[in-house]
Parts: sequence; C-alpha cells; structure tokens
Amino acid sequence: MPSTGQLLRTADSRRTDLLGTIASNSLPIVGVAFLDWSAAALLFLYWFELGVDSVWALVRAVFAGRPPEIETGTLLIGPLAARQYSLSVPRTGLRVYLTTLLVLPVTILILAAVWLFTGALLVGPLPEPSPERLTGVLLATVGIFVLTGVTTVRKYFYNGEYRNHNSTTAFRGLLPRICTVFFGGILTLTLLTAATEGPEAELGSLDPSVVGLPLLLMVVCFKFMSDLLGVYSDRLAVYFKSYDQEYGWQTAPPKARSIDGTRTAAPECARPVRLGRVIGGLLRLPYHPGSASIGGIGLLVAALFAIGGAWDTVAVIVAASVSIPILLLCLDQLLRYGTIEYRIDPDAGVLVAYDRLFGTALWRIESWAESGLRVEKTPLDSLLGTETVTIKHADGEYLLPHLPDAAAVVAAFDRQPERSEPIIPGRAGLLG
Repeated sequence: MPSTGQLLRTADSRRTDLLGTIASNSLPIVGVAFLDWSAAALLFLYWFELGVDSVWALVRAVFAGRPPEIETGTLLIGPLAARQYSLSVPRTGLRVYLTTLLVLPVTILILAAVWLFTGALLVGPLPEPSPERLTGVLLATVGIFVLTGVTTVRKYFYNGEYRNHNSTTAFRGLLPRICTVFFGGILTLTLLTAATEGPEAELGSLDPSVVGLPLLLMVVCFKFMSDLLGVYSDRLAVYFKSYDQEYGWQTAPPKARSIDGTRTAAPECARPVRLGRVIGGLLRLPYHPGSASIGGIGLLVAALFAIGGAWDTVAVIVAASVSIPILLLCLDQLLRYGTIEYRIDPDAGVLVAYDRLFGTALWRIESWAESGLRVEKTPLDSLLGTETVTIKHADGEYLLPHLPDAAAVVAAFDRQPERSEPIIPGRAGLLG
C-alpha cells in the first residue's frame, strides 16, 4: 500500500499537471476568442507546442534517476549498459547515465524528424499568419515553454519523480501529444477543405480564415480534452493489471543494481590477458550480425565498382569493409573486458567481477549459488595459452575469458569443473 508521503506527492503532481494543462490550453482559447486567430495560427501554435514538449521530455530523459534498459549484449553500448555508470550533478541528487548520453543524439534526430514531418504535413500547406498573429503565437509559445518548465521542475525534480523513471519512461505523455497534434491538425485541415471549395479543394488553395469561431473552439476543446486524459492516464491504467499505476500505460523501469564489490582482507585477483581483452572479440563475429552486415554491404558496393574497373576504389572499400567490423568487435571486447578483474575470496567462497575504470561491481556469485562450472579452451585460448571459465547461475551464464590460470577461480567453488574441447564463445559473453 502506498505511504502517506507517496499519496501526497502523487496528489501534488496531479494538481501541478492539471494547473499546467489548464493554463497552457487557455492561451489558444484567448487567441481564438479575443485575438481573432485563424486556423493557421492555431496549427502553428500546436506545432510549436509539440517542439516545446519534446525539449522538456529530453530534459527529463537526461536526468532520469534509473538506468536505461539496454541489452548488455548490444555491440559497444552493451558493455557500458552493464556498468550502469552515471555522472553526478554537483550539489544535487541528480545523476546522468552515460548510456543515456550516448543514445541521446539518436533520440534527438528521431524527435526532430517527427516534428519536421508533422510541420510539413499540417503547417506546410497553409500560408504564414499575419505578423500580428504570428507575434501572438510566438508569445504564446514562450508562455507554454515557461509553464511546461515550471511544471517539470515542480513535479519531476522538486517532488523527486525523476527517481522513478529512466530515459524511456521519462517520455511518457509525449506520444499521446504527438497523436493529438497530428489528428487535431488533420481535423482542422478537413474543416478548412470543406469550408474552402469542398472535397476537391487543393491544399495550396486552403483559406485559414474561412473556419469560424465555433469550429476553431471545437478543435481547441479536442486538444484540451486529450491533455486532460493524459493527466489522468495513471488512473485509467489501474483497470489493466499489466500496467503500473504510477507509470500510466508503461511498466515500471528496474532500479539501478546495488552489488557489494568490497574487497576482502587479502583477495586474489584474476584478469584476462592483454591480447584476449582486444582480439577476443573476433570470435564473436557470428553473434553480432550488425557488424557483419556492415562489411557485407561494403563488399556489395565494391563489387559494383569492380564491374566498372575502378580497382583503386575497390581496394579502399574492401579494406574498409573488412577493417571496420574488426575494429568494432575489438573495441567492444576492450570495453567489455579491458579493465575488468575477478576478485576471489576462496575462504568465503565469493567471486566478484569488478570494473577498475568505472569503480563498480558488475556481478557477485557465492559458491552455493552457482549451478555449473566449466573450464574450456577456445581456439584463441590455445593460441594464447589461456583458459575460459563459464559459470552457470540462476541469472544466466557468466563468462570469464582468456584467464592465464583458472585455478584461482575454480578454488572459490566446491566442485571440480567440467572441461570441454575448444569452442567459439558467444552466448555467455553478454553478461561480461
């Protein structure tokens, strides 16, 4: 059952949302009713408001207090996601996860593309409003930006809601707003088409001034009601048991891991050999088809140039097609195992994987919790004179690759390991 403090914070957040929604939706009502705004001015305002919502959603995503949900087997990003490294903001309790910053440029490109596409579809066919109306629209946009900022600071940061979100759930509410602006714009364009020349009217001939006050107020009320539904989305979601009340239509993101990586009095340490930390990634090429596809596309392009006899270009493309996947795989291996060490306390029967660069424990296994232990030699192990240990656990399989001697690791467990013939590792490398 939620505590009294949680209920008070939820009520305060809902009240803040409700006041912000009423205030922001009052601006277009004032513009339409008293400032003689046309349909074009109204669509411009809603398009600008969508941009404002996207900006503040990005702010919420950057400072979300829970780590983003990224598969640890993902090339390059996966090793960083496994470490859950975050940067603290001085004099605040805020933290910024490194993986959030890495995927942020892609998120910005997607949001910018959606915003520009919406503008081209809804605002592009209409003439620009008069300077007076455009000035009013811009002032209303500034007002909405301030109102949204105050709401975000009050609800998300001051009330501590950021602690319950990651960079995905922080965008809660943005998709419904995109749909509202899109369908509201389509409705407005339909009204303009019907009022201008009928169903056969061309978009370039639409006259934004032909739609009267009642129809424009209907569009404004449609937007207002959609925003109100967004405010109460969490209450709607409780009727569906698969969703969490606090997160509306989304499930709750997992909290950051807390793993005890404390060193014992005199722990033993094992680390992968240096070459294994880099070139070991080549053995997992079949498990990263994305990198292989990059090389395949490059080779297809090289084949096209070969038909034309441009052999210098073919040589450059072939070299790039082979070297880029290799570099990506080696860099992934370096990020995954370059600074990792395995801390072993054979007396306590504890094994901890610790990243020395990020200063964080990745996982911890007690001897009683493992369900399988295997020592094997991969083709690279045979070349380097090393061994690879695989530990089965309820959470999955943990791979300790290219150790100079597996005896210290095996000593932490109360069983003799299985030993197998050389294989190509891949399935267990996801957990590092």
